[in-house]
Amino acid sequence: MTGRRRMFVMGDPQAPMAKVLAVLEAHAALGADGRLAEDVVLVSMGDHFDYDLDDPVGAGVEGLRTLRWLANHDPAQVQLLFGNHDAARVMELIRLDDTCFAAARALGRSMAEIWRREGNEAVARCKQLFAEQFPDVPTPGLAARDYASYSEAQRELVIELLLAGRFHLALSGVLPDGREVLLTHAGVTQRELVLLGLPDERDPHRLAAALEQHMRAAIEARRAEWQGGARTPLSLAPLHVPGSAGQEGGGLLYHRPVRVDRPGGDPTWELDPARPRRFDPRSLPRGLRQVAGHTGHRKCKAELGDDWLTEAAREHEIGGIRTLRIEGDAVLYDLGVLPGRTGATDLHLVDGEMRHVAASDYPLLPLAELLVPA
Repeated sequence: MTGRRRMFVMGDPQAPMAKVLAVLEAHAALGADGRLAEDVVLVSMGDHFDYDLDDPVGAGVEGLRTLRWLANHDPAQVQLLFGNHDAARVMELIRLDDTCFAAARALGRSMAEIWRREGNEAVARCKQLFAEQFPDVPTPGLAARDYASYSEAQRELVIELLLAGRFHLALSGVLPDGREVLLTHAGVTQRELVLLGLPDERDPHRLAAALEQHMRAAIEARRAEWQGGARTPLSLAPLHVPGSAGQEGGGLLYHRPVRVDRPGGDPTWELDPARPRRFDPRSLPRGLRQVAGHTGHRKCKAELGDDWLTEAAREHEIGGIRTLRIEGDAVLYDLGVLPGRTGATDLHLVDGEMRHVAASDYPLLPLAELLVPA
C-alpha cells in the first residue's frame, strides 16, 4: 500500500456508528457517498463491540453496523486489527445463542443488587449458580460488563471476516518521520517474542509476518468446522489465552501497561505468566517501536502512577494519542507522538476513548506507509 494516499490509524471504535462517521468526517476522510474517500486508507485498531452498559443491546447493534461498514470496503482501503472484544465472539462466547447470553447477562448484572441486599454469602451462591448454568462464560463480569453487547450476529460476522482473511493480528507501517512501527491491538512484550521463537527480532515487518502466520494457522485449524456449522472456539494460545472456569483471559490481546508496585496492584494476578492481564512497560522489546489501541488515557493515568506521567499527561482528563517511552529503567508517559530518540523504546497508544470525546477532538494517527504481511 504505497503511493499518494492518505493513511490513518483509528483507535478502538467503541462508539455509535454515527460517532465513528463523525470522527472520519472531521478528518475529511469521507466522500460524498458516505463511504471512505477514494484516497483514504484506514486501519481500525480492533474492539468494535461493547461500550454502553446502559443499553448493551443497542450498543451491540451499533457495533455490528460499524464493523459491517468497515468490512464492506475493499481490503486495499480498510484493514482490521483483531481486538479482545472481537476475539471473545469466537472464543469465550462462541457457543452461546442470544437467549442464553441474555440470561447470563441478567444474572451477572443482578449480583451488585444481591450484594447490597444480602451480602457476600449470597453473591458466592450466585456465582456458583452462574458457573453451573453458564459454564462457557468464565465470569459473571464478562457477561454483565466486559462483553455485554454480544450477539449471535456479531459472532457470525467475525467468523465470516476471519475466514475471508479480513482480520489481522498485526500489521506494520512507517510513520511520517520515517520510523517503522509494529501495529497490534494491545502491544507486544518480550513474552510474545519468546513464544514466537524470535526473542531478539526487532524488525516490525518480520514480527508482523510471524504474528500473522500464527493467526492464519489458528483460523485454518477451525475452517472446516466453522464452514460446516460447528462453533468451536478459536485458539491463539499461548500468545492470547481466553478466559475459562472462573478466570479472565490474558496475553497478547488483553494486557495493558501498569506500574506493578502501585498501591492496590495485584502482581500475582496481573502478571500471571500463563495469562498476563498487565505488563511492566520495561518488558517491552527494547528498540521496537509500536502502535497499539486497547488502553485509553483514563486507564493509563490510574494504573501508571504519577511518577511516570508528565505534567501535561497528569492535567489532561481524557482521550488523545499518547506515547509510553522507556529509556533504560526510566519510564515516561506523555501526550502526543514524541519525536524519535536514539535508544528509546516507544509505544504509541491511540485508543482515544471515542465515545467520550467530541468527534472534532478525536485524533487519527497518520502513516506514510502501511504494509500487510503477504
